[in-house]
Amino acid sequence: MTLTPFPAPSMVDYNELPIVDYHDLQRDRPKFLADLRRALGEIGFLVLANAPGLHDDFQRRMFKETRAFFDAPSEVKMTAAINKTPYVRGYSKPTPGDSGACQVIEAFQYGFDRSPVAAHDDTSVPIYKRLFRGPNTWPDSERLPGFRPAVSELTQVYHRLTHELGHLICESLGESTAQFDEYFKFDDPDLAASLNHNFGMEHIAPKHRERVVKEYAKHKSKITGSHIDGPPFIALLINDKPGLQVVAGEGKWINAPVTCRTSPGEYPVPVIPGAVIVNSGGTLMHLSGGRVVATLHRVNTTLIPKGETRVSLPYFLIPKMEGALVPFGKSGNDTGYDQDRDRGTNAAVNRLNLFRSVTKRFWQQEFDKLQETWEKEVEAETQRAYDLAAERGERNRRRAVPAARL
Repeated sequence: MTLTPFPAPSMVDYNELPIVDYHDLQRDRPKFLADLRRALGEIGFLVLANAPGLHDDFQRRMFKETRAFFDAPSEVKMTAAINKTPYVRGYSKPTPGDSGACQVIEAFQYGFDRSPVAAHDDTSVPIYKRLFRGPNTWPDSERLPGFRPAVSELTQVYHRLTHELGHLICESLGESTAQFDEYFKFDDPDLAASLNHNFGMEHIAPKHRERVVKEYAKHKSKITGSHIDGPPFIALLINDKPGLQVVAGEGKWINAPVTCRTSPGEYPVPVIPGAVIVNSGGTLMHLSGGRVVATLHRVNTTLIPKGETRVSLPYFLIPKMEGALVPFGKSGNDTGYDQDRDRGTNAAVNRLNLFRSVTKRFWQQEFDKLQETWEKEVEAETQRAYDLAAERGERNRRRAVPAARL
């Protein structure tokens, strides 16, 4: 396929995510690094075309096994119920369509299989060490023999690519790759990854549909799930249907492409086989001193084709959780992120907030103690993301004015 060139610096009114071609790394390394830095600095998202290890046949296999899991009978999926263990690993049932929420979603959470470092209720050990280090919860292997091997294979591909891109991002910023390695140990990682299954509008109760459409039409809504990915350096994602949207500038949402077509039909977004969507997290925004932005994004239920569902496979590698998170070069702009905050606890509470059935069974007392501080931090960082989007939009508008008019 023909790839659209990366926008020139003056072309800053994005209508689609910028494409960075991995093949340029060998053909023209300076161009690749410049494209990478500009995409992450101006919008915080990019489409990495020709992503290593994520070719179309590989993605098709991953989506086939993932859909086989989600299409399995409920009793099979519940063999991997997420509240079986304290480690927030396994299957969570669909959110009810009559709840008033803007999304109906079921999911499978996983990480690296580890032995627990302590009993989950041993409060002498930090909560993040007890929560993030543990075994996965897998479904019945006899009913779904290809599922666990596929997830393990995907994890290894994503893990290598995350570290490679982490080094390249540091290089593009003129920073040492050793600084990335300080926070992300290749052989000692913490991971919060998932397989997500989003349902379309027909799964929203009819009485809520009109309101849901109106909420998605707003730039800022508390119930559409708009958020930044705070803990990771970068997030990686492949998806097989439309739905993902990104804030390109103040008041403007743009659609992300599909990276693998798993069913026929016309989509209102591009399809770029063998690509992966990359977005910067709050950790990268902070470490770069604001040179890279963490951008608000959401899944828009109204974009999922009628009668179909959407599967996405996001990957969030989490930095080591002890010690200050000191920005590269030890200087930079205000990013709304306190480098001395207890980010491990914040990541743990964020996870527990998303999966209340696990929290209620194993973690409720600790969660209640920590929730208020976490909510304030998330609110501050999310508001800063909106502010940075507004500042970026204004800066881009000024840059777009012809020099003769300045």
